[in-house]
Amino acid sequence: MHAEFRPVASDDRIQALDVVRGVALLGIALMNVEFFNRPIGDLDAGLPLGATGLDYWAGWLVQVFVRGKFWTMFSLLFGMGFAVMLARATVAGRGFLWPYLRRTLALAAFGALHFIAVWTGDILFSYATGALLLVIVFAAKPQVLLWLGVVLLLLAAAFGMAGAAGHPLPWQPMLGFGIPVLLLGAVAYALRRWPVSGWRAAGLALYLLPALAMTLGSAAMLGRPPEAEQDRVRLAEARTPVERKAIEAGIAQRAAQRATHLQDIADETRLMRGDSYADATAWRAGHFLKMQGQSVGFAIIVLGLFLLGAWFIRAGVMTDPAAHLGLFRWLAWLGVPLGIGLSVAGVLLAPTHLRGQNDAAFQVAMGLGLLGSLAASLGYIGAIVLGLHGRLRRWLALLEPAGRMALTNYIAQSVIGTWVFYGYGLGHWGMPRAQQLLYVVLVFALQVLASRWWLSRFRYGPLEWLWRWATYGRPPAMRISA
Repeated sequence: MHAEFRPVASDDRIQALDVVRGVALLGIALMNVEFFNRPIGDLDAGLPLGATGLDYWAGWLVQVFVRGKFWTMFSLLFGMGFAVMLARATVAGRGFLWPYLRRTLALAAFGALHFIAVWTGDILFSYATGALLLVIVFAAKPQVLLWLGVVLLLLAAAFGMAGAAGHPLPWQPMLGFGIPVLLLGAVAYALRRWPVSGWRAAGLALYLLPALAMTLGSAAMLGRPPEAEQDRVRLAEARTPVERKAIEAGIAQRAAQRATHLQDIADETRLMRGDSYADATAWRAGHFLKMQGQSVGFAIIVLGLFLLGAWFIRAGVMTDPAAHLGLFRWLAWLGVPLGIGLSVAGVLLAPTHLRGQNDAAFQVAMGLGLLGSLAASLGYIGAIVLGLHGRLRRWLALLEPAGRMALTNYIAQSVIGTWVFYGYGLGHWGMPRAQQLLYVVLVFALQVLASRWWLSRFRYGPLEWLWRWATYGRPPAMRISA
């Protein structure tokens, strides 16, 4: 550790983190490539209808072994990076909050530019949102958050009762803010009360509770008839004109939502398949705030993963992996079978979402996948660390340079992917699924070689250098001196 709080030097880096980042980059590429060839609006649709042969099995393998596992891994790594930065600031005796806020705002800027100028599948802005929540639970007083959450929920209840009495008031925003604030207060209390184990417990709770709620809540609705049949029965059983009108209004609202969703998919397909870059960028800009406004629940889940990742550093697990090989062995042997097993169960239950027909079954499948993603991700990390301390060390170490340039390589994957597949590039939109995976292997291999070449001459990747400049307020030395 340096006495001065500044960008980490190469000799101070934790090799295991960089190797895991490199593996995560490959997994992210295997997942994202499908959505350079398919609208992002189809992200919750599961396996595409009509796929056969190699293309079906390529999609099935990604759905089971990749989907959800590697953004989870990246989230855990982000939390580990937060804890490393906090530890270094403490050792250096320098302030942590303002550099971290600058780092978060810079990440948000990267994410916004990535979303608008390149690709709507960006996750960096969501990470920045989760990072701001992390600052809140780290720096705020738990009592203030808890009381604020209680007050917001009481206002939501009062406004809801007023609406039921015929005096409608905007209670839903109060509910939407009250529950997250209450959760943040409980997490802040846990971090103060249990300085090390609280990070692990709070992280697991924030991730697992929504996943369990989705799974169990949807499972309770299994066996019900399709939505259209339910609507028909409710209309037939309506006793008053007011009740019938309310049911008809709900039907009309859902129909409008489905129409909007289908129109968004049609617009995205048209723009990315054949329109100009300017038209596609204007469409992405128009959707930016709309998409981010839907991500509050996702940010809570991301926060849970950040906290769990931070625990791995604060407990010394990733800073001294050789002393914790038993834990990594346990994670690998338990996490991988459990996570993959849950994912297989989800795919077997409902591989494809047919709106209005198997909504509950697909939500259960998504919940199982979400539960399995954390288990599998932890299992993958365990297997990678064990490999670094075994016969695979030499091969896994080849991924370290790519992991050191994870931000640059992640953005580069999107730039290359949109250029290859979109209509304003080479126009290979709709490449068969099996061929997509071959494309990923080729591009990632080139990224590994390019990263190795770049880091033999420079200390940081280009975007990593900019990110450190924004974080610490001055440009770090870039070129490696002779």
